[in-house]
Amino acid sequence: MSVAHAIAGVVYLGRDWLMYADPALRFNLSQNVAPALVLGPDDAPATLTRRDGSEVCSPVFLHAGGAWSGMTGCSAMAFLYVDPLSAVGASLQQRAQASVLAWPGAGLMRRHGMELVELCTGGVPADRVGRWVVAVLAEVLAAPGGRLRMDPRLTGLRERLHQRGEGRADPAAVAGELGLSAEHVRKLFRQQVGMTLSSYQSWVRLYQVAVGACEAQQRGLVHSATELVGAGGFYDASHASRAIRRYFDLLPTEMLAPKAFVDCRQAGGF
Repeated sequence: MSVAHAIAGVVYLGRDWLMYADPALRFNLSQNVAPALVLGPDDAPATLTRRDGSEVCSPVFLHAGGAWSGMTGCSAMAFLYVDPLSAVGASLQQRAQASVLAWPGAGLMRRHGMELVELCTGGVPADRVGRWVVAVLAEVLAAPGGRLRMDPRLTGLRERLHQRGEGRADPAAVAGELGLSAEHVRKLFRQQVGMTLSSYQSWVRLYQVAVGACEAQQRGLVHSATELVGAGGFYDASHASRAIRRYFDLLPTEMLAPKAFVDCRQAGGF
């Protein structure tokens, strides 16, 4: 992994979420790997272009996992990705309606004591970021529609899938653990999580790669991109490269060398 910072942004790592804050973000059309709350400047709302060519302009967006968007203009932005198999992530996915939607009202960040420029520089203590993430998501989910109640049969599945990053998730094996048929599991997963098992596993792999890169950077260790993506469960470097390009419009070396990683996992979850 290169010592130089390949991208100017900061990556924040939570137990149930991953956030990338960049002072001057732009990206080609790419597919969101997980449901996300996207925050931009209040005084200069950003414009995201959907896959069908339509545009949505807002200081805050709800972005569904699996939905495509691009941003040709340059803007400070924070993408807060939430684990799709968490109750909060599933709720965001449902509210985003498989698309990219403007969230009404500005000042969401500031109401909870955070400035976008602070997140983009990486100077905010991890515990403060963790508390802010919880507060901001609580406000969004308190709006009409509420939180989605996850099927209890899926609640223990997240940990098991994170322990099995290698290979492709086997619906039959998952079904056996849940006491359901494989077809029922496919339907239940799509209904509750808003994506397929294999799509969710892409999130798991990319999250685990971020964990490995964060821990390596904090310990002053040097690991190659190949080592990190392999430890995250990707088959090989080309498999990882395709996924990182598809979901973040980045090269693996870029994703793994931000300005800084901030580990917020001890700050708690949802």
